[in-house]
Amino acid sequence: MGCKDGFVDWGATNKTSAPRRRADERGANMSNGKHGATTVVEVRSISKRYGTEARKRAEANVTQALDRVSFTVATGEFVGIMGPSGSGKSTLLNCLATIDTPSSGQIVIGGRTITDMRGKELSDFRRNDLGFIFQDANLLDTLTAYENIALALTIQKTPAREIDTRVREAARTLGIEDVLEKHPFQMSGGQRQRVAAARATVTRPHLVLADEPTGALDSKSARQLLESLERLNAQGATILMVTHDSMSASYCGRIIFIKDGRLYGELRRQGADRATFHHHIVGVVTDMSDAEGEEVAAHAC
Repeated sequence: MGCKDGFVDWGATNKTSAPRRRADERGANMSNGKHGATTVVEVRSISKRYGTEARKRAEANVTQALDRVSFTVATGEFVGIMGPSGSGKSTLLNCLATIDTPSSGQIVIGGRTITDMRGKELSDFRRNDLGFIFQDANLLDTLTAYENIALALTIQKTPAREIDTRVREAARTLGIEDVLEKHPFQMSGGQRQRVAAARATVTRPHLVLADEPTGALDSKSARQLLESLERLNAQGATILMVTHDSMSASYCGRIIFIKDGRLYGELRRQGADRATFHHHIVGVVTDMSDAEGEEVAAHAC
């Protein structure tokens, strides 16, 4: 493991298959990134396979999307997950979101093993413990911004007297007080995404999952959304964001890199300015791409 300029960087500077092996070996013991903080997410050696496995290995028709992935996230962290297309990052997010189920391994969120949950227990967990921010805001067109945010609290059966206070607090944090009475079609893309972020966090979930939240936004709207997520994180929200964009990733406190379904490495910001962190993220992404090119060339020889 190398350490440079305050960053932890294991494997990312070695353009061989060794980085991935080291990542897998140390995954279960990986630091949660905040000394002494409570662990809110534990991913324990999860694998995900699609397809069918025949008895004879030669007849197997299986895609290995995730291969023994392990890591932890501490309460109050803002963690990014990056990797090339097909690396398994979306599959990982789907498993964390309970949209998909790992083929093996366990996921623990807020002290509860979600991979064992079924039926009503799973529905209750999704409603009370997870918040979602999608690439498309997925707001209800017939409701105002205020009503979209309040709906999450109504579903939780929050007392009516608390709903207004909490909606307006969330709106103030995300800078959307001026659009609360507007419908989605009356808002910009960035405003809709910040309303979606308010809806995801107003219930105070254990974990907020963001799937490429800036993917459909222009640069100004993307910056406003990411600054809003930073403020939410500063107030204690735990956020896990999948992104392919190194600039978006630079707003995080820690980046987990995935390649070919395995952990490749991680970087921690550790108080560095965002421009410096962005520079190091770009370096790791470049190394990953170069390593992939070398592997393709080796197979071609």
